[in-house]
Order: sequence, then C-alpha cells, then structure tokens
Amino acid sequence: MFTGMLLTAWILIGQPAETANDQLKQEVDRLVHQLDSPQLAQRNAAEAALIQKGAAVLDLLPADDQRLSAEVQERLKRIRQKLQQLAVASALKPALITLSGENLPLSKILAALEEQSSNKIVDYRQQFGQPTTDPPLKVNFDNTPFWQALDQVLDQAEMRVYHYADQPGLNLVGRPESEWGLHHPQNAVYSGPFRFEPIRLVVQNDLRDPKASSLRLSVEAAWEPRLKPICLLYRPADAQAVDDRGQPLVVHSANAEMEVPVENLKSAVELTLLFALPPREVKEIARVKGKLTAVIAGKIEEFRFGDLLNSKNVEKRTAGVTVTLERARQDDNAWKVFVRVRFDTPGDALASHRGWIFLNEAYLEAPDGKHIAFDALETTRQTKNEVGLTYSFLLDKPPTDMKFVYKTPGAILTTAIEYEFHNLKLP
Repeated sequence: MFTGMLLTAWILIGQPAETANDQLKQEVDRLVHQLDSPQLAQRNAAEAALIQKGAAVLDLLPADDQRLSAEVQERLKRIRQKLQQLAVASALKPALITLSGENLPLSKILAALEEQSSNKIVDYRQQFGQPTTDPPLKVNFDNTPFWQALDQVLDQAEMRVYHYADQPGLNLVGRPESEWGLHHPQNAVYSGPFRFEPIRLVVQNDLRDPKASSLRLSVEAAWEPRLKPICLLYRPADAQAVDDRGQPLVVHSANAEMEVPVENLKSAVELTLLFALPPREVKEIARVKGKLTAVIAGKIEEFRFGDLLNSKNVEKRTAGVTVTLERARQDDNAWKVFVRVRFDTPGDALASHRGWIFLNEAYLEAPDGKHIAFDALETTRQTKNEVGLTYSFLLDKPPTDMKFVYKTPGAILTTAIEYEFHNLKLP
C-alpha cells in the first residue's frame, strides 16, 4: 500500500472517475435536450451551462450528422466554437499535479504525472542499456505545475529527459555519475507549459576580426508534449542582457527573425543568442531576458462528409476552422476528393514552407468502419488562411456508400512566451 498517495482515478468526493464521467455524459445529454426547449430562457440557460462546464464536454456533444433541429445545431456550433477557444487558451496553462506520499515507487509517480497532465512519459533507460530501478521517493505536490513536479522527481531519481529519442513523449534516462547529486533545474525557469534552461555559454575569439568575437548562449526550450507547436519563432532583438557591472550586452544579428523547426517526435528545441564579447573583467551575465513566439495547434477535430457523389461545396465549421467538401469525382482510375480548409486566425501557420497540414489525417470510411487511405495528395491552392487539397483514392468501385473523414486542429493560437535567467557565470 502506498501511504499518502492521492489516487488520480478518484474524484475528490470519493467517486470513481468512470462514474463521474457517466454522470457528466448524462448531464450533457440533458442540457442538449434542453437546447430544444419551447422556452427561450431555458434554451439560453442550457447553452450557457454547457459552455460553463468547459472543454471536457467537447467529446460528449452529439455528432454533426445526428438529426437535430436547426436551432439546436446552430447552438451546438456556437458551443463547440467557444469551448474550442477555451481549450486552446487552457492549453497554454501548465498542467497541475497533486500527489503526496513517502516511499512511493518511481513508476507509480511517473504514471500519476502522466495521467494528471496528459503528457506521455516513457522510461527510456532500458533502450540506453541502463538498469531500470524503481526507487522509492518522497513527493508533496499540491497543484504544482508539471515541469516543477517532474524536475523534483528527476532530481531524486538521478534521471533526466532525453530529447532525442525516436518516439513521442518525454523519454527519461539515468544521469551519468558525474552529475549525481547536482540540482539540475537550478537555472531553469518556467513559463506556462514551457521550460527554459541555459545549457551552454561559449566565448568565441575571432583572431582576424576582434569585433566579430562573440558570446554564444544556448537555451533549451521544452514544452509539455500534450502541446503541438507548429513552429517557434524568436528575434535576437527581443533579447536583453546586462552584465555584472550593470552594462547592457550588445546583441548580434538584432534584426533577424529566427525560426526553429519543430520535429514531429520532439518536445524541445535549442535557441541561440549571440552577444558582443564583453570586457575580460566581466564575470557573469547578471540578467538575460528573452521571448519566444509559439504557433500552437488546438484540439484535433473530426469532419465527416457523406453522400460524396452528390455533395457540392458542403461546408462544416468547428471553432476556428471551416472544412469544405467541394466535390468528389472520378479521374481515370482514381476517385478524387476536393476539399478546402480555412482557419480564422492561422498567423504564419499556413506559410508555404510549413508542411504540417499535409500530415493531417484523411481517409474514406466504408460502411463496415474500415479506413481506406488515400494514394496521392495534391495542393490546389494555398493562401494566408486557406489551403485547397485533393485526395486521390484508387478504388474498384464508386464510393457511393462511403464517407470522407478529415481531421485537423480546430484552432491555431499564436502566443508569446517570455523567460528570464540570472547570474550566468562566464567561462
């Protein structure tokens, strides 16, 4: 028995999570039914109540293809849009961890962190050829932000995150013996679901051109893997640094805008800030402040289209995205499905050099539920907020009784994340 452990599978009032979810589903069904009340006040109250319950009810709302009155469908569209916006905004807050106890096995703690945060955590030690011990630890988290909680656990277990694994999530490995006993997050700072840590300071002397000499600061920017950043941007001009004399450090390439590619399986990138080399009497950077702009995808939404052979410009909207099925037609030995995807506020997410949208899931669904993958994909148009796509399927018969299913983030959010370090010793 794990003394003092708060089991996340139970709600505070002592009900199993499954029972609580069933009750929530029943309450959502009741309120959806009330959306069709003959009394306007009742309809308005039900809509407000569903929004008040938050993003957790998104997956419990009835599907678009259910037979509902026109007003209920319109109200559900408004509810979905508002809840999706709340979900995206909520994603920029850190996941909170509540867990306490002594002599808790590491494996149980990591499982609780994963469950409470929705962040995938993988014990990667075996792949590293390291022993997979399960030491007992002491934790006391009360609505503690995820990264702070994880850092405390990893310090006790002498482990760290390995950001270069070929699988999604936070992959944990043992620290080398040279790092045992060190308090790793001493320089780390936390900003929402992001964690920033200065990892390297390098002085570079240019013997031919002393003015080109520089001080290079490398910063690791990590995010909770439940987030799906599309791209990360930063400008050296946004960085401000002061040495231990109170003098500002000159930033190199101040007018540049840097884009850091986000690989699909990674949850961290490295930022580089270049400063003019300070005088030799400077011993440390007293303060450095920077800013990162993150373009983040919201919750994945599913769009389903039936009656493909007779559908023309069928438009469906959820939150901040509209998907339009333009038509489906046969072209030689392939059936082609033409769609348009339009976002209300995509920022720079649809720039032509970013290919994330081409990785969105799309398929035909047979009556037995079987998914039929597309054989080719073409782009028909691409603007700041809209992309036209053509999916080709090699079929031995017309898709008369099939549905086209398309999945994409329901909203895209651009937000600035700030960080600040203090007392960084120069080499």
